[in-house]
Amino acid sequence: MNDFSEFIMDLNLLDPQLAGGKYTWRKGDRHDVAARLDRFLVSNEWDEGFKNIKQSVLPKVTSDHTPIMLQCGNWEPAKSYFKFENWWLHIEGFLERVKEWWTSITCEGRPDFILAFKLKALKNKLRDWSKSGQGNLTLQKQSILSQLVELEETQDQRILNVEEIHSKAELLLEFENIAKFEEISWRQRSRVNWLKQGDNNTKFFHRTANAHKRYNSIDELNMNGEAVKSPEVIKKAIVDFYRELYTETETWRPSGNCKGGHIISKEDNLMLQKEFEDQELWESVKLCAGDKALGPDGYTMAFFIHCWEVIGV
Repeated sequence: MNDFSEFIMDLNLLDPQLAGGKYTWRKGDRHDVAARLDRFLVSNEWDEGFKNIKQSVLPKVTSDHTPIMLQCGNWEPAKSYFKFENWWLHIEGFLERVKEWWTSITCEGRPDFILAFKLKALKNKLRDWSKSGQGNLTLQKQSILSQLVELEETQDQRILNVEEIHSKAELLLEFENIAKFEEISWRQRSRVNWLKQGDNNTKFFHRTANAHKRYNSIDELNMNGEAVKSPEVIKKAIVDFYRELYTETETWRPSGNCKGGHIISKEDNLMLQKEFEDQELWESVKLCAGDKALGPDGYTMAFFIHCWEVIGV
């Protein structure tokens, strides 16, 4: 058994997420004993080539072992929504750009309404900017690699001049910076907080992010005893379920008053009604982890921490 474990570690094999059950073997004579004995193991190359790898249990009939099936289908395309990329915070001049956008957005109303309105408007500006070269890692990589290829082809024909040598060195330095940004981006997706940035863990973060995506995907839903696999039907069923769950059916409210009950002191009452101070808000915000899951608005806590002097209220 130890040899087999060492074999798995030496080859760096992965055990994909198992859907539909925890165990693949069960002995149910006098005492119910279950274990996870059967599994598919895949390599890093396989994991990168098939993004939607998942193993799932099938109905067990005669054997003590539960059949398992390996699925390698593609991801179901879904509408993309705004996600703030933490690596943007490392771009020179990004904070000044955010400040310029933020001050250009005007709105009147309650403070909470103004904040929500400006964050939504800023989101649109960030989304458009992210499609440009500076906010898009893919475009930057393609541009740098294209220029490096041209210089390599030139170098095959003749010796590079001083200006071209200097240009090649700058391009290689830019490529290193992009690699660092990619690591930050994949770390954010993986939500792994116990590894430090800068340790070249991009492949690990990539694998972890893919594992999260597989775990959170819903490929099949049991609806009234029937297994449904249609993505559109599954989406509608989930929306309908939570709409009904959070829709109030009763309009009755309890009557009466609390006069005569225990009343807190005036000092406690004033303390509870006291408005939060700016420093209190900042102390709470800066203690939050910047790589945690995004909020419903698509912003990370790293954004609020780094841009607090601009958007702080």
